[in-house]
Amino acid sequence: PSPGALDVTIMYKGRTVLQKVVGHPSCMFLYGPPDPAVRATDPQQVAFPSPAELPDQKQLRYTEELLRHVAPGLQLELRGPQLWARRMGKCKVYWEVGGPPGSASPSTPACLLPRNCDTPIFDFRVFFR
Repeated sequence: PSPGALDVTIMYKGRTVLQKVVGHPSCMFLYGPPDPAVRATDPQQVAFPSPAELPDQKQLRYTEELLRHVAPGLQLELRGPQLWARRMGKCKVYWEVGGPPGSASPSTPACLLPRNCDTPIFDFRVFFR
């Protein structure tokens, strides 16, 4: 993606269900239909896909329940060389920095994203060192 764009991949049970390039420096992850009254200055909306194709019905119910509690959303925003996140729903969200390609373990431990608090989760200056 170009500078100021975000390359988004959503996976369920290790399978990619959505790949999208967000043309804004900010996006809002939602579950359900996007808001048609969004202004051009608002974060670009990205809808979590339905988990209906998950083969395990128990996993499908758990995933749907979690996604319902994402509302009113999870926002990611590029601010200069940093990526910030803000969790607004009651569903707990954890983040971690992935390891190098082919690695089975992340580079950082999973961290809980606080609710209604802008949190820096990645600094590209560290990545490009």
